Amino acid sequence: MYNCFSRSFCILKNRKSGSITTKEASIISVNTIKKGKKPLLELLVLFENFSGYHIHRKIRVWDSKPHLKRFEPDKTIPIGLNIARKPKDPVFLSQQMCRFSFALVIICTIKLVVYAMCCYIFMGEVFEMVIYNHRKYEAVFKNSHTWEIGLIFIGVSLLLFLLLQKIGVLVNGKTLSQNWNLLYYGIGATATVTAQKNMGTLTKNNMVQQLSYIFKNHWGKKIEGSDKKIVEKDATDSISESDQVEIMYLPNDTSISRITENLESQEFTRFLNVVFMVVVFIFSMIFVVAFYKTVVGA
Repeated sequence: MYNCFSRSFCILKNRKSGSITTKEASIISVNTIKKGKKPLLELLVLFENFSGYHIHRKIRVWDSKPHLKRFEPDKTIPIGLNIARKPKDPVFLSQQMCRFSFALVIICTIKLVVYAMCCYIFMGEVFEMVIYNHRKYEAVFKNSHTWEIGLIFIGVSLLLFLLLQKIGVLVNGKTLSQNWNLLYYGIGATATVTAQKNMGTLTKNNMVQQLSYIFKNHWGKKIEGSDKKIVEKDATDSISESDQVEIMYLPNDTSISRITENLESQEFTRFLNVVFMVVVFIFSMIFVVAFYKTVVGA
């Protein structure tokens, strides 16, 4: 529902406010996600961030004119960086004009109205039954397991969220904003690993390593930092002391740094975010259905 209205209208608004910067990006690779007359493509592009350092990002585009072969490796395309979207991904395919589909707006409006009406009818019916016969439903809820399901749902969601944050897979808002600044305002450097510690196995036989490293900033001063890295358990290229890793740091605060790979590769984190939201949605639906059955079946 959110995507129906936000993208084009926000881009138009942010263009007028000067929040969008246009850059030229080189296409490194192209992956076709969905074939057809207007294929969905995933492009790996290389471009300069706001500090002049080259970074990689992936963007998805619908190719409305595949016969023009606009999206091929080694070609350049204009992209936009919308800083108003911080800490979300600001990269999008830049266009000279923001066109709006009237049919899409009508469809999205109908979806919104139907969704609101269904919620109003459902909740109105339930609360009307409870209010007019509150004594009956007080006794019903006392003998119902609905609240137990709700408490279990909250407890499992909170435990799962805290566990994923603890192992560094899910990040909070402050860390997300810091990673955004590092990726789009940071400067790259080569760091030497000074110490490493195995943190245990994560998923799919992958191992988490805590790395301590040292690097020189743009003034030549040595700076210490640390970060986690996920490697395959049986991999021969696991990080050890004296190895080198590519990192990014903030020029105005060199104490903040991270391994570049962790900033550019966020697919695993996004996947777990989606899984977490799906689990929460399923548990919430179970609670809503149990609540409705308790009220209607009383």
